[in-house]
Amino acid sequence: MVSSRPPPYVTLLPSVDCDLGRWLLQHYGVSYKEYPHAPIWHVITLFSMGLGKNDYPVIVRKPNLYPTIEKIFDYYEPQASPDRSLLPGDFEMRKTLMAAQHDFRFNMGTGTVQWAYFHFLPHNNLTWKSFTTGVPLYETLTVWGAYPVIKYLMFKGLNLSPKVAETGLAAVRAGFDKVDALLADGRRFLYADRLTIADLAFAASAAPMVLANCYQGHLPTIDKVPKTMSYVMEELRARPAGKYVQQMYDEFRIPLPGFKTPN
Repeated sequence: MVSSRPPPYVTLLPSVDCDLGRWLLQHYGVSYKEYPHAPIWHVITLFSMGLGKNDYPVIVRKPNLYPTIEKIFDYYEPQASPDRSLLPGDFEMRKTLMAAQHDFRFNMGTGTVQWAYFHFLPHNNLTWKSFTTGVPLYETLTVWGAYPVIKYLMFKGLNLSPKVAETGLAAVRAGFDKVDALLADGRRFLYADRLTIADLAFAASAAPMVLANCYQGHLPTIDKVPKTMSYVMEELRARPAGKYVQQMYDEFRIPLPGFKTPN
């Protein structure tokens, strides 16, 4: 007998790829039940599932697991109706779209992680909601009681330093430069005449850099972040690419019931 229950969706709560996964599932009309985890705890959970520390997010459709955006996308995209497909066009267009989404996630997106975590982690008041909203109580208690240890482990695991953060910011700006150039001719979407995986990958990967409304990783508001951060974020928000991020969330993201946008 096939279960009618929504499949579990296992996440590292603040992760950009996990928010992209939420977006994909909502776009494809897939009901799911999220099981978010705080940093470090997400690794323990993944290991308990027989997965690696980077194999998130995970959609569980027993007896199978679909870890990472790639496998989630590969599972649901072929099932999508033509009007919901995020990979339209001929073979060459699809190659372009997949290369673009990979670039946004693994080049610019890595830069987002490096810069954002370097600046967010020293301030537990900025990370509290993104680390603890909806996670099990014991994880919340761990974040509360052992935040310095979690911060240390994340700095070490991500190899964070001032130099790495600056390199990350340069990667983010390079991604914004690319999108600014694409949008300069007035196009509606980045690579096709409709919404594609590349648009969603860019928007989700850039969202923490502009504190986008409807990003469901629970970002702080811009008035709460230090001036060193808000200066960069305001600059990026003012660019065409920054405005495009919010436009994508405003027009194509389905707000979760009860989710309050921060800004």
